[in-house]
This record gives sequence, structure tokens and C-alpha cells, in this order.
Amino acid sequence: MTKTLRLLLHYSLILLLFVGCSAQNSMAKRRPPQWVKERPISTDYYIGIAVVEKDNSQINYMQLAKNQALQDLCSEISISISSNSVLHQFENNVEFKEEFEANVRTSLVQNLEAYEMVGSWDNKKGNEYWVYYQLSKNQYELLKRIKLNKAKKMAQTYFEEAKQYEKQLDLHQALSYYAKALDAIKNHLDEDLSVLSFDGKINLGTDIYNSIQNIFYRTQLSPDQNKINLEISTAKKEPILVKASWLGDEGEQTLQQLPLQLEFTKGEGILNHKVSTDRFGYAASQLSKVTSKQKLQEIEISLDLSSILDEKIENHELNQLFFTPESVPKSKIIVNVERLKAYLNFNEKIFGEDSQRGILTNSVKKELSENFFSFTDDKEQAKVILDINTNVTKGEIKEGRNYKVYIVYLDCFFTLTDVKTGMEIFNDAIYEVKGMKPISYNYAVKEAYEQAVEEISNNIVPKLNQLDL
Repeated sequence: MTKTLRLLLHYSLILLLFVGCSAQNSMAKRRPPQWVKERPISTDYYIGIAVVEKDNSQINYMQLAKNQALQDLCSEISISISSNSVLHQFENNVEFKEEFEANVRTSLVQNLEAYEMVGSWDNKKGNEYWVYYQLSKNQYELLKRIKLNKAKKMAQTYFEEAKQYEKQLDLHQALSYYAKALDAIKNHLDEDLSVLSFDGKINLGTDIYNSIQNIFYRTQLSPDQNKINLEISTAKKEPILVKASWLGDEGEQTLQQLPLQLEFTKGEGILNHKVSTDRFGYAASQLSKVTSKQKLQEIEISLDLSSILDEKIENHELNQLFFTPESVPKSKIIVNVERLKAYLNFNEKIFGEDSQRGILTNSVKKELSENFFSFTDDKEQAKVILDINTNVTKGEIKEGRNYKVYIVYLDCFFTLTDVKTGMEIFNDAIYEVKGMKPISYNYAVKEAYEQAVEEISNNIVPKLNQLDL
């Protein structure tokens, strides 16, 4: 065999070997890896595997597979509630605990670190994409401890600042810093939040809660008057005064710069909703007007925690749990609403002549009594005099083939005078209220008066309500 022939045979064998290896490699690539066939079990790693259908966008399906694999990985991480967890404080609140665990799951996926990709497999024939991620359990526990210690350190700083403000009786600042401390540990409520402080070992979760409740328990709000008698639509000349006190171990102390809020819990009126105590511990709110028709109304005074318990803030539900709204310091003022005593002068003219029919009198009295007047027949007892003058004029008669309709027009004038000063405080009128009826003008007059009652309700009463009497 010549040298040339031997070389050709040698190269042919190498080529066959290369082709064979390539075919074997190609077959190996088409075969799924073992972790696709059977999910691995590991004592050292959390494992996450996912498979998705491929789409036209390479990035989309790969990212989707990664997200699902990490969620799968997180499902292997058990959430166990520490025996020292503050969650035991709220064992009866099943809904919150379930929501907290759901949020922990979401947070795990969003904040996962130190995971690594083990492999991926592209099943071209089956249009599937597989991906495999893992996370060292030791690494996870290490990172978890680092995050917990950082959260506890931050929370403890806020907690100690809150305690200082509490000692100075700056309760608004104290509660604000307790809220900040709570925000720092909100993702770790299932863990042991014990730390060492100057007072020894404390549990941040339970101590934040207990400190807030202690402030609520020791804060007392005392209105200057527990009951107010007021005429409807009339301003209360003297302000509503509320004293805020701290019932401490050393006795009662006044609370300065404490924000309070006042709300009508029954009825309705115009008053200063947001006030703060002065250096003597008093807060003053001006009640400008009671606008509701209810006889007995109620104003609730409470510690203003709107910045902490606002439904729009992220920590709303958590804050509701720690800053229990039912425990917030409150007091109540009963408002007894009296109608304004009025004397009524009623004069009516029908077709140019004085009339004593009194068709409108009772209806007007009823309408105005339901709103704010208490009518009296004793002029000496009245605070205001209401003059109502009506004038009815004849209109045309419309005739048809088989009918005849009589039309009248009613004008009604209102004047309200303050008895004490003699000053006119209100003047208005309704014009040309039409009455249309067959048979006679008298029937048309009756309808005009009925229409006038509706006009008074819609146009005169709202204007009377706006008066500051």
C-alpha cells in the first residue's frame, strides 16, 4: 500500500469518526436532561423548574420560564411562624395572617437573591422550553439573617426615638416614629424580633404594639361641655373646647401640640375638623352652623391619626392592626338642636282683595318647621318675624271646543326680620307661579298655592339654610 493511499484511509477514518461523534452529540442534545424526566431532590438547595410554550419572542418565553421557575423555587421555602412572633398577638385575625403569608410569598419572589441557573433545555420538536434554577439553602438563610438584622436595627432606632418623644409627651411624634418602626419590620412579623436594649431584652413587634396601646390608654380627651343646645342654622358663639391630658404614673399632665379631629357622627354641620392643643392643653373648634334637621346630633372628638390610618397609604391594613381605631382616645358631645322661634305674619290678596282663606299658611308652616323654624303665637318669645305676602291675579281663560281652563298667577314675598335688632336679614320672592284648572278661578287658585309650596321648598328654603342666624 502506497503512502498516499494510507494517508487517504487515515483521513477517511478521522472523517467518519467526526461525523459519528457529531451525530451522537446531536442525538444527545435532542434527548431531555435527567432533571426534565425526573425532578431532583436536594438537601442543600431549593429547586425551581418550569416549562413554557415557546412564542415568537425569544425574550418573552425565556423570561416567563425564569419567573415561573423562581416561583416554583420559592414554594419550597417554608414559612414558619416563630414562637416569639408578634403574629401570635393577632391569632384571632385569620384574614390578616393569611394575607401576610401571601405577601411574604410575593416578597420572596420579588426580592430573591443568590439563585443560579443550572440549565435549560429547548425541545424544538415539542415546542417547549425548560429551565432549572437553584438556591443554596445556607446562602438563603445567611441573606435572610442579614435582612432581618438590618430591619431590626432600623426599627430599634425608630422605636427608641419614639420612646424619647413619648417621655417628652410629644405624642404625635411618638406615634409617627412607632409607625416608622413598624414599617421597618413589616416583612418580618413571622420572625423573632427580639433585640437587646438599655432596658434589657425586648421584642420589637409586641413592644411597638404595647407602646401604642399604652399611649391610647393614658390619653384622655375631655370636652368643656358634654352637651350643647343650639338653634338650627345658628353659629355657636363660644368655641368648642377640649382638654387633652396624660394620665401618667406621676399624675395628670397637659398635652401640648396634640392634633385632634372633630366629626359629626350623627347629624351634620360646619365646624373646624382639624385642631391642635395649645400650651395649656386645650384645643378650640368653632361650630359655625348645624345643617341637619335631626333634633339630637353627636360630635366625636378623637386623636387625629389620619396620616397613619389613611386608607390610601401602603401600610393601611397593618397600621389598622397595630393602631387599633377602636382604641384611639375619643370623647363625644351631644348637640341638642332647637328650631329658631319665629312669629309669622301672613297676608294674602286674591284678585285685589284681602283674603282670610289661609290656603298657604299651614303648608308653609309645615314646610319651614321641618327645616328650622319653631313657630310661636307669642310675638315676645320670637327671635325672628317672618312676613309672607301673597298676591294672586287672574290670567286668561283658555277655551276649546269642549273645555274651558282658568289660569291664575301667584307672587309670594318673604321678609325675615331680627326681633332684637329690627334689621331685615332676608328678602326674597317667587313670581308668577301658575295655576291652571277647569270649572272656575277658585280651583286654579288652589293649584297655584300647591305649586307655590314646591317652589318654596326648592328655592326659598335652601337660601334660608345659608343664613347665619
